[in-house]
Amino acid sequence: MSRGEYNYWQKLANRGVSRRALIRSVGAGSVGLATAAAIGCGDDDDDDEPSGGTGTPSGSPSAAPTSGGQAETPKPGGTLTLLMGGSPRSLDPHFDTFPYNTAVTNNTNERLLRFTPDLKTIEPELTASLPESPDPLTFTIKLKPGIKFQNVDPVNGRAFTSADVKYSLERQMTDQAGKFQHAYFFLGAIDKIDTPDDLTVSIAMKKPYAPMLSYLASPWTVMIAREAVEKWGDLTEHAVGTGPFILKNWQKDVKFELDKNPEYWQNGLPYVDKLVYLISTDGDTQATMFIDKQVDGGVIGSNQNQRVRDARKDVNYKAVPTQFWRQFRMPPTTATQPYPKPFDDPRFREAVVRAIDKKQVLDLVYNGDGIVAHGPILPIYDQWALKEELAEFDLKKAQELMSAAGVSEFSGETIWAQGAEADQIGEVLKQQLAKINVNLELKPMELAAYYNQTYSYKYTFSHHQPLNNPDPDENLASYFGEKSAFFKHYNPAIFEVIKKQSEQLDIEKRKQLVTEAQQMIVKDFPMSFMFTTNLHHFTDKKVKGWFWPTDLYDGRKAEAWLDA
Repeated sequence: MSRGEYNYWQKLANRGVSRRALIRSVGAGSVGLATAAAIGCGDDDDDDEPSGGTGTPSGSPSAAPTSGGQAETPKPGGTLTLLMGGSPRSLDPHFDTFPYNTAVTNNTNERLLRFTPDLKTIEPELTASLPESPDPLTFTIKLKPGIKFQNVDPVNGRAFTSADVKYSLERQMTDQAGKFQHAYFFLGAIDKIDTPDDLTVSIAMKKPYAPMLSYLASPWTVMIAREAVEKWGDLTEHAVGTGPFILKNWQKDVKFELDKNPEYWQNGLPYVDKLVYLISTDGDTQATMFIDKQVDGGVIGSNQNQRVRDARKDVNYKAVPTQFWRQFRMPPTTATQPYPKPFDDPRFREAVVRAIDKKQVLDLVYNGDGIVAHGPILPIYDQWALKEELAEFDLKKAQELMSAAGVSEFSGETIWAQGAEADQIGEVLKQQLAKINVNLELKPMELAAYYNQTYSYKYTFSHHQPLNNPDPDENLASYFGEKSAFFKHYNPAIFEVIKKQSEQLDIEKRKQLVTEAQQMIVKDFPMSFMFTTNLHHFTDKKVKGWFWPTDLYDGRKAEAWLDA
């Protein structure tokens, strides 16, 4: 792409600002992102800490491990076995939202573009280069020649073409609320998709669209085959694509087994013969599995971290603030589903938010191992995040607001996906809100059942663990926009500002709009934006060429190899 083309991320990269402004220079065939790496200890150029916390977990983690494969010749063969912290609801990447889905589908299927593991750069995957953008409303994509689907039913090794891109994108942006969970990536933004030949895709936009490349590079924007959907109706139990691994076995709640694709288009990959995920939802069990070397790697929670580090000193280890974080939500609202009483009074909602001492929750449940959030975008993305707290904990003010709203007492059911830490969070929130006579009726739920209720958008209270992404649009539009997928908060004024930021290609003007949208959201008090915890990433020393990426939705394992 030339420097004069209308590509948002290209413009951003070409500005040449400092690392603390979160820009990386453009490399050959890739484009720098405005995103903060979720850093561990010792790899930040100027040692600034993220706002709201130390930026490092307790226990002073070691510096980030290197891949181990750069100076060594990869050894083919063997089985890479990893922990999976739960089961996907579906293997359909256009339906599901769990990282357990992309742990599988990012290996069976592939994207047009992809983020580098540190989330700093977008680079080609199935494309020959980054899309060309001769004007703000056009993206032209050239596919790499010679790419084939896996030689399995129903695609049987046929060529991957531009028609598959058109089908995949159009299916992903199907407007069925609660079903096509990532429709908002492109719905209302793409006007039409043309395929002038088998290797060319031309996308005409309805409007300038700043997050376009970010969404094309999302782990959820994977390419699928029409035949697979026509054969099975959806992809709930099937994953077939162009990827390096072929799904062989799924024992629900037990394990996944994937075999090397012997005809994979990228010669020499994958290195391992088999990829296995062993499923465990219990933190202590997960820690034991890694300590006992039943698995070669896992992401361990704060409360099990020290036990694993004490038992396994011969490992690769890194700690990072996770993209997953905690919110305490009030009832979702739409044009036809307004707030019920007393939530219709913003003073009551503000009272609930100000009665929550999120730092205390973080300290009690996670020993302070994390960072407090101020709004819809986490501090790890400090190019975009709010820098100050607009709804700080203030119990006296919360009590005054309850009185002003005329609410002496309120009781409501609170749901969440059950788990040791999540259950503790529920108990702490119950104690905190009781101080303003808001009585939480605690209802932990099995994971899939909880998400099914969450996406019905009908509940009183919920404490939830969503994902935060490098592009601000995904953190705004998908939760608070007009076509939001993961939460519903009806406020047309907020919709308009979110829409404007997505269409703004000028970096500084977009930053102003992103800030304005966040301030409006926080001050409308739909929820308490609480904190993100640190994740503790482990692999056995024999695992080379790959380490856990910043984005846990990035499931790619093709470059991993075993020095065993």
